[in-house]
Amino acid sequence: MAWLTKWLGRKPDGFSQPSSSRATAIPADWATSPPHLALLQRFLSMRDTRTGVPDHWAPMFGTHPRNVVEGFLALRLLEPTSLAETIEFCHTGAELKKLLKERNLKVNGKKAEQVQRLLNADPEAMRQLAAEHQIVRCTPGASEAVQAWLDHEAQSYEAATDETIAALRNRQFQTAIRVADAWRNGRFELPVHPAQEALTIRTPPRSLEERAAEIAKTFTLRPKILARLEPEQWEGLHLNYAIWQLLGHSTTEKCMPAFTGLGAMDSATVLRMMSFYDRHLQDLEQWKKLGVKKASIMCTNSGSCETCIALDKKTYWLDKLPELPYQGCTCALGCRCLYRAYLGF
Repeated sequence: MAWLTKWLGRKPDGFSQPSSSRATAIPADWATSPPHLALLQRFLSMRDTRTGVPDHWAPMFGTHPRNVVEGFLALRLLEPTSLAETIEFCHTGAELKKLLKERNLKVNGKKAEQVQRLLNADPEAMRQLAAEHQIVRCTPGASEAVQAWLDHEAQSYEAATDETIAALRNRQFQTAIRVADAWRNGRFELPVHPAQEALTIRTPPRSLEERAAEIAKTFTLRPKILARLEPEQWEGLHLNYAIWQLLGHSTTEKCMPAFTGLGAMDSATVLRMMSFYDRHLQDLEQWKKLGVKKASIMCTNSGSCETCIALDKKTYWLDKLPELPYQGCTCALGCRCLYRAYLGF
């Protein structure tokens, strides 16, 4: 990997010896450490050191993230912003105008001009105001390292996407799954907040054969709301949906390059309608296994079309349910109606 080689043998621009023991929080191989590069990525633009990195990232470093930020500051990989930049970053236009009015200064002009006016008139007060914050950003050397890492990650994703699409086109579903799994297992993922983790429902592991059968089923889905798609568009949509399931990202430009929309629906909406249709089918299948006999339709969006509103709260036997997403929907964002199991309580 070229970016690794590039950074293993050099020190970044602006590198100097640590100014304090805080630098010990940074490993020597920080430029090839995804957790440390991910932290620096947050400072490609200006951020406050106190709130710039989530606390739940601590296990990733073995110390509080703020210690890592301080270490990068000691290594001159993060640098404080100027007084003018700090004032401009931390205050809204309305706040700057208030400060100007308090000093009987003109309030017109861009934020940078307003800040300079305040600095010229009352520099000591502005320094005290800025002292409440510690706004920093990456140095050029740190930015270059982060960008090299991001470029490498993007190239890895592109290669995995192309290989997965090729396998799917040839209906080699197990191969597609293996390629996608290899990419997912090899990529860096940030820690999830404990509260979000606690709410996450884990699906039981499935065999390769079961997963391949599910992907194969994807290529048979044809929701009526998308009935006007051309044959080649169906193939592209099925590919795009399968990629989204396997890699977690859609690739309309690769799977549906000539697609310009279906009525009021753009490519993202069309993909969302496919996803909703698949989810609704799974719900109905599960309810039948549980013995549910009826279901009602909920119109969930306040901006829904009249056709969807007319379905709201209506109850049907499962075998008589109108298909969702509803074919007659005219919403630009597509049909967002839902099924709700009727338990008869």
